[in-house]
Amino acid sequence: MSLYEQISDEITLMDAGEQKWIGQDLPLEAMVAVELLLQDMAEEKLIKVRRKNHEKTTGLKQIDRILIEKL
Repeated sequence: MSLYEQISDEITLMDAGEQKWIGQDLPLEAMVAVELLLQDMAEEKLIKVRRKNHEKTTGLKQIDRILIEKL
């Protein structure tokens, strides 16, 4: 099962109004693609992106996790 399918399945199983952090256990490199996937889902009105958390260890301010809400 691909990473995208895993995330999609997790979101499908969420209840409406439920919030969840996505990406806390993923490498930073994968989060670029995950962010794009979540943006697409937000445009389709499946989820709402509530917050993007930036890492502080590398100094690059890459997104390391994203808080979403199921609509």
